[in-house]
Amino acid sequence: MDNSQGKTVGELLRAAREEKKLTIEQVNRETRISVQSIRSLEGDDFGAFSSETYLKGFLRNYAEFLGLDGGKLWDMVGQRGGGGTGGGPSWDVEEALHVEKLGAPRLLKSLVFPLLLVVVIVLAVLLVRERRRSGGAQTGSAAPVEAVRPAG
Repeated sequence: MDNSQGKTVGELLRAAREEKKLTIEQVNRETRISVQSIRSLEGDDFGAFSSETYLKGFLRNYAEFLGLDGGKLWDMVGQRGGGGTGGGPSWDVEEALHVEKLGAPRLLKSLVFPLLLVVVIVLAVLLVRERRRSGGAQTGSAAPVEAVRPAG
């Protein structure tokens, strides 16, 4: 599977599929990889994948299904720089965005949770006071009812 003939990853995948006389739809049914993803892999359009992880997984699964070495194909993708005909997303930027998205839970931990805890404590104290007040009124009204007994 060396790239001595100058073939791309997509060309190697397509050649292996055609050698096995398989259509893209047959591969789709057998591997559950979408038709669009198969076409993107065979067209070297690695930018069609939302992340490097998806690309790597689909490439390895498709390669192994065809009897190719997915690790070597992945290395070839890495040597190209990861982008295909679509240019591809910059997965380094994507990782930086994930770090930014993690900022919101810090706000929850440092502000919202303590505030919520204070509200729960205040409500619990008010509930206990209310029960003590209403509990005293009920025992006062229940006592005369128990004192009255029918003669018998």
